[in-house]
Amino acid sequence: MCSDYADKPSDYFSLALTLLQNLKNLEGDLGFKPRSKVGDILKNLRDNKYKKPQIVCNSESQLLEIRFCYRNNINEAMDCPNWVGSRTCNKETADIFLPGGAGGTYAVKYNFNHDGANYIKLV
Repeated sequence: MCSDYADKPSDYFSLALTLLQNLKNLEGDLGFKPRSKVGDILKNLRDNKYKKPQIVCNSESQLLEIRFCYRNNINEAMDCPNWVGSRTCNKETADIFLPGGAGGTYAVKYNFNHDGANYIKLV
């Protein structure tokens, strides 16, 4: 495990579960419509008091991940240093779609990465 908690994995996972609770309203806060712009997502999150995340799309401009960044060892969100996570959604004016067709059927999966960023993956 590459983490400040490498010798205490239970502390690492405990922090991950705490961070997950901070995102319990994320799906509604996104305000995602079947066809949105990257800037719409960023604005909706900012309006709901989230820090600027990193947006990742697949090669078909479908939303793949929303990555939230946190300071090491503490439960403090921060703006991600680079909000662009892929080439297909690299502008705030870029169209972004949900996977699963026009209406975008998806499920939200929460994943935590070793580098301190909290990954929300829509699949």
